[in-house]
Amino acid sequence: MNTASTDGTRSCRYERKFIVPLHMVQNLASILRYSSFGFKEIFAERIVNNIYFDTPMFRFYNENVQGVAERKKLRIRWYGDTTLAKECRFEIKRKVGAAGFKDVFPISLQPGDLATFSFSNTLALPEDVKLQLAETRPALFNRYRRRYFLSADERFRATMDYDLRYSHPSVIERSGNFGSLDGEAVLELKYNHEFDMDASPVVDEFPFFFSKKSKYVSGIDEVYSH
Repeated sequence: MNTASTDGTRSCRYERKFIVPLHMVQNLASILRYSSFGFKEIFAERIVNNIYFDTPMFRFYNENVQGVAERKKLRIRWYGDTTLAKECRFEIKRKVGAAGFKDVFPISLQPGDLATFSFSNTLALPEDVKLQLAETRPALFNRYRRRYFLSADERFRATMDYDLRYSHPSVIERSGNFGSLDGEAVLELKYNHEFDMDASPVVDEFPFFFSKKSKYVSGIDEVYSH
């Protein structure tokens, strides 16, 4: 893991996504466990919460839909069954071809920050990150349940995200309504770039469709289509 700044961390990895029918979610742990790569569950299931940011013209959304090779996402993330956690993290997730890079910064939020958009001046973030954030607004809230798996050789991680829900961030602060339910679950295979040539046999054992599904794109389509 390389240092992104004095206050943040940076990671790089490859990710492959698969759509999992909801009726197979309960069987996924067995499918991974009995594969030749012997995946095992390594953490307790937990709830992941995200607030994504975008420009007024939805630049990040459009770049994702258009398949732009170099694109990014800005988001706040916290864990647990809470509407908004005071202590959370701000992430810049970049995609360059097949590789993904993520800068992570610990931050604190106060009630009402999302509604006023004023917090970008007070977060303990590097100045260049503040400038990026100042050009955006909270665009989407999403949350889901996540399970974590690791292959027996410890080269490949897999996460299963289900019970995906989407809402506008202002609705979360005002009413705590976590929004509409996605009809799909997502399996992600994650590994360091040096293992890319070895990933195909792992993928071949998954009985699911390879997908470029983006939770952010799915959420924007759902929330802003009504």
